[in-house]
Amino acid sequence: HKSQLEQVGQLLRAKPGDPTLMKLYDDLKKVVELTEDLKKTQEEKKASEVNVGDRCEAVWSEDGKWYTARIDAKDPESKHFNVTFLVYGNAGKVAAENIRPYRHAKKSQVRVGMEVRACYETDGRFYPATVETITTGGLYRVAFRGYNYKVELPLSDILPIKQANDDAMPEKAVIPEHLKIKSTDNEKQKDLKKKKIKAIKSKFRKRKAEMETERKKNNWKQFQNGGKKKLKALKKKRKSIFASPDSVDGRVGVVGSGKCKQLEG
Repeated sequence: HKSQLEQVGQLLRAKPGDPTLMKLYDDLKKVVELTEDLKKTQEEKKASEVNVGDRCEAVWSEDGKWYTARIDAKDPESKHFNVTFLVYGNAGKVAAENIRPYRHAKKSQVRVGMEVRACYETDGRFYPATVETITTGGLYRVAFRGYNYKVELPLSDILPIKQANDDAMPEKAVIPEHLKIKSTDNEKQKDLKKKKIKAIKSKFRKRKAEMETERKKNNWKQFQNGGKKKLKALKKKRKSIFASPDSVDGRVGVVGSGKCKQLEG
């Protein structure tokens, strides 16, 4: 509506006093004002509903995309929130309109054997883990990747391993509009913006490298799992149903003879 208002304003300057254009301009102006008032009300409502410590989804200013985050502090006057992004660990200041409700994984994304991101209670962040079992009470027992640590968690503490933004990584770092160098900037402002832009590009390269490493790990794991399944199928096919058990205690024709794999507790 703002762009339409500007266009009608240009036409009105070319044809001053035109009654049709004047009415259209007034109507559009009212619509713009009502829209801005509604947006302001929604932002105020959103800001009042979000509390410190709550999980949410917030826009990361460097790429304009949504990520799981936690509210660390809020400023009711400026309607901005200090947040920590819970998957990558970055911190930032986010406007109220760039905050939306937290969304955990769906049940279909959390099955036994699946890779997920699970919440580590000590710092509240999400780390790669594997779902081992689902309890009768509906909790998910997960094992954190690379750590000898297992825990039972509700679905609300689990995210899918593949985030919606993982495939949407831009080719280059996205520089926020307010950091773009303008001809009206003085030398001090230009130097400050250049430093911030350099830091953004550095973080972007690091994150892109981390995501590439993660992608290669997942590809290698899938390759290994595929090879194991094929080998297992081949061995099963070759083994005779009349073969004697490998154990000396095993006897053909005796129920329960042969080796038994011990289950881990």
